[in-house]
Amino acid sequence: MHPDHRYIEALRRNDAPVIRQLYERFAAQARLWVLRNNGTADDARDVFQEALMALFELAADPDFVLQCPLGALLHRIYSRRWIDRLRQKGRDEAVRKAEERRYTGEAAPDAAEAADAALEQAAENARLAAAFERLSDLCRQLLRLLSDGLTPAELARELQLNSVETLYRRKNACIQRWRALYFES
Repeated sequence: MHPDHRYIEALRRNDAPVIRQLYERFAAQARLWVLRNNGTADDARDVFQEALMALFELAADPDFVLQCPLGALLHRIYSRRWIDRLRQKGRDEAVRKAEERRYTGEAAPDAAEAADAALEQAAENARLAAAFERLSDLCRQLLRLLSDGLTPAELARELQLNSVETLYRRKNACIQRWRALYFES
């Protein structure tokens, strides 16, 4: 239990002077952090308030024991909340712009580039698949099983290989062969 656990106990008792002390001690740090990370003073107040509410929720759990400095915990809470808000703002702005383009009839400026990239990716995937089909049965089986997440030991047993080292040598040879077949096409 960290010595700052006394604050948690005070929150459980709804001790107003301690709550005021939390604001005095930690709000300025939160304000500076949010201001340095594209926020305003109002944003900082809101995020710090949310962090304190989250701390109240933690304190309400009788099994919760503070294991780190309270400032570190609060920083972690308010910084994550602020980052979540920034992400949400970015998503909201992107949606707003897309809707605006849709209603004004404008196409996205990079739509042609995106279509070209998708076509190139599809062609590359087709070449990879064609090269993969030209591999030996053992190589295809080995690479498929590797992508399924089997451990090397399980895979060596499944393929009846002598050891994991043999498996790795075989895998590297298969990947080199696949690469060579891909570049031939």
